[in-house]
Amino acid sequence: MTIRAILCCWALLLAGAAELPAEMLRADVSSAFELQALLAEAVDSVEVFIATGHYHLIPREIIDSTCGNCPDPDQAVPATAGLVISGNYVRLFGPEGRWAVIHTHAGYGFYFTDCRQGIVENLFITDGVRDPDANATDAAIVAKNSTVTIRGNRIHDNIGDSSLVAGNIVGIMGICGRENARLTIEDNEIRRNSWDGIALYRGAEAVIRGNLIDGVDRAAAVQAGGGRGVAVGITWDARAIIEYNLLRRYWKGLGIFVDARVEARHNIIEQMLTWGVALWDADAGAPVGFIENNAIYQTGACGVTITRSRPGPEPGRLSGNVIVETAQDPRYDDPDLYCHQCALSIFSMPDTFIIENNIFYDNRTATPDLPDDDISPEGFSELAEGISDRLLTVPVLQQSEFARFLAEY
Repeated sequence: MTIRAILCCWALLLAGAAELPAEMLRADVSSAFELQALLAEAVDSVEVFIATGHYHLIPREIIDSTCGNCPDPDQAVPATAGLVISGNYVRLFGPEGRWAVIHTHAGYGFYFTDCRQGIVENLFITDGVRDPDANATDAAIVAKNSTVTIRGNRIHDNIGDSSLVAGNIVGIMGICGRENARLTIEDNEIRRNSWDGIALYRGAEAVIRGNLIDGVDRAAAVQAGGGRGVAVGITWDARAIIEYNLLRRYWKGLGIFVDARVEARHNIIEQMLTWGVALWDADAGAPVGFIENNAIYQTGACGVTITRSRPGPEPGRLSGNVIVETAQDPRYDDPDLYCHQCALSIFSMPDTFIIENNIFYDNRTATPDLPDDDISPEGFSELAEGISDRLLTVPVLQQSEFARFLAEY
């Protein structure tokens, strides 16, 4: 069964689970105290409407029983959480316009753990605080052993203390899927957070669709600010369908790491400090990536980099993508830093990995021996209208700098 079939099956189950349970508690809250008191223990079935206003949570100390992104996951990690959410059915939602602003003041802002069905809608989640332990998977929303729909939220300015963030390297993510998480992430605005926009680790699966994931600052690892890490990172054995998202202004773009399996289609990935897309085995796995019909525009290092040494029956495909103005920053010309400095950097890949029908234009190569498959300006001009019709199909993608670039042709 393909990843699309698997994820579509659980998405249908998720849709069924989202129907209101027979015994439903409805609660309207207007203070942080009410909100935290309501969710202090596991709940059966509750819908919580969070009224317009500012909610400053008092963080609680927790022990995460496993490490989400460690080579050895079997170690406990101390952290803090704003809300710990568990139970049968929990829906947290605010008014249209996202006027309910949750200041989490914690590493794990909303921490879903052992929640059969969670929903987060129309909230503004901000002001996360980086935990001292670098192994804590700090994020505005963390889900572990839970099924969660995250829709229509603004996840913004979760930065943390600048000295602690710079010292730990890791910052605060927008959304983190952990062990056995099943996530639907749709139509969110994930902006200016100090680590990955969305990250999935061991055993996590997600459908990621229609989101704006914008680092704003494009901060590198040694700087505190937004856009550190990767816009979307899928690692270990995580699985994802990633469609119709705008990823921009991050340190790195879309990462498919170790044994991850990803279908990435109709995304625009632009203005990255280094690479746009990386398929990387980390000398330990065999990642699978179906990277089709995306645009990769304006990157400092290579557009796409592929490193997979192990053969396999289905390693993936790079097909129908448009790769424009990549490898622009001479600071990354050394291939030991990130990749060969060209549009498509291949270190190793199985013979069965398919590369076809991609369009390359106005990319830089650091040295004459690197591949250069760019078409002429006249050739690109002839294709621009078709590229626009094919890629700029939803409003979030029409906000991109790539859309403005195409409009000039």
